[in-house]
Amino acid sequence: MFLSTDSDRLYKMSKSLEIFASAFKIANQEYFENTDPNELMRVSIDSMLAYIDPYTNYFSEYQMEKAKINFKGFWDGVGFDIKQRGSDVIVSKIYEETAAENSGIQVGDELISIDGSLLKNKKIEDIDQSLHGKAGTQVKLSLKNQKGKNYDITLTRSKISPKNVPYFAMVDSNTAYIVLSIFTENASDNISNAFQELKSKNKIKQLILDLRDNGGGLLMEAVHICNLFMEKNTEICNIKSRIKEWDKKFTTLNEPLDTKIPLVVLINGQSASASEIVSGALQDFDRAVILGTKSFGKGLVQNTYDIGYNSKVKVTTARYFIPSGRCIQALEYKSGQASKVSDLSQKTFKTKNGRLVKDGGGIFPDLPVKEEKDKWLIQKLTVSDIFFDLVNQYKNDHDSLRSGISFQLNEAEKKQFLQSIKKEISQIKSSTEIAIEKEIKKDSKSESILRKEDFTAILKEIEAEKLSLMEKLAPVIYTKFEEEIVSRYFFEKGKIANRLKSDAYVQQAIALFNNPNRFQSILKSNQ
Repeated sequence: MFLSTDSDRLYKMSKSLEIFASAFKIANQEYFENTDPNELMRVSIDSMLAYIDPYTNYFSEYQMEKAKINFKGFWDGVGFDIKQRGSDVIVSKIYEETAAENSGIQVGDELISIDGSLLKNKKIEDIDQSLHGKAGTQVKLSLKNQKGKNYDITLTRSKISPKNVPYFAMVDSNTAYIVLSIFTENASDNISNAFQELKSKNKIKQLILDLRDNGGGLLMEAVHICNLFMEKNTEICNIKSRIKEWDKKFTTLNEPLDTKIPLVVLINGQSASASEIVSGALQDFDRAVILGTKSFGKGLVQNTYDIGYNSKVKVTTARYFIPSGRCIQALEYKSGQASKVSDLSQKTFKTKNGRLVKDGGGIFPDLPVKEEKDKWLIQKLTVSDIFFDLVNQYKNDHDSLRSGISFQLNEAEKKQFLQSIKKEISQIKSSTEIAIEKEIKKDSKSESILRKEDFTAILKEIEAEKLSLMEKLAPVIYTKFEEEIVSRYFFEKGKIANRLKSDAYVQQAIALFNNPNRFQSILKSNQ
């Protein structure tokens, strides 16, 4: 007699749980030193879930609270973020209109203690949790500024609500521009309000919706945003899982805001999930021209389940499909390994007008923007402590910013900035350098001194190439530096406004609007 498929799975699960429980018990009881059962269990669960896919995770109570914050878009706290650098805890971001903004705290200051409790050797999540608390309560902080001076300050916690639409404006007399940074609650209402505010004061003829670097969020907000520009009862996406009863369709529910205005949506490689639903649905219905670079490619749906003690697991339960029938998931996961969906296995679908579109790799733009060559260096540099420290130093040396949000470095500042980066360029590692350094470590255990010297010579050549590349990319790096400096004075809205002075994506969108025949031809059938 053979077991049915479901019975067989249940038997395997029961057997595996017994084996794991025995191994876990023996490891904790018999190991020659004391073990922490909680840590071993966390490692076990993390390893198991990571084997499935990177989106299937264990969430502690604290992590669940952080996840809720990401969806709701608000929390109670003091108004700044932190990061760890070695054993130090550093202020990494200050939010506008919070207790921290006018307190004298600066990005880059070191946080020493909270309510008299020293922070050395504490976990970053525990420290972060101590900063959060009910609005109206106070917290006493001890910090050290970047000149080495210690100071104490008491802050009153309040509701922190970063704007999911941090910036909107007219970029010329005809073109409205709206940025959405995350799909938290009320994202669609905030886009609608921004559009109508601009429309009340200007004669808007066309709209740019910027979803670059937007990693997603609430699915229903994606549906509602599509609804602003598409008719009621339009299918935006549907979810398909292993269990057919869980399949679900999502359609627009309300009367639209404007179904006629010419629309360009900006995306890049960090536009993911809900951003891809919006850009993909608008593309499938030929409602907007998608401009930029290929999106991230996340077409998997997750749900959370209680596992006791205020903890949960987040599990991938389905895929979502946009109106043409395509799934934009870029990677397949099997046995703990990720593999890219090959070009040969991609299927072709049609938009409403008969344009050909493909699945399995993100949303491909209708109008590609040429990517910056060697962008890895720019990306690594802009997230590095080198860049972070130089921006902080500029802010500390200048009480105010000349020219406001339109700030630009002068020639002397450019030269000084580039020289400062070059001195620290060895900290910015290419993938080739990382691989070679691993080989050198392996080789140090052998007697092959010649091979080690060869590797060292190659690293010196790469170092010289990076310095040369730095000179070549200097204009782009200056622009990034200017944006970050402005953000220290005028927050995210200032950073975006400063970026517009040289934003190739926005410039190409405006050029497309100024050529209406080309705009319409892009949205017509390409057969």
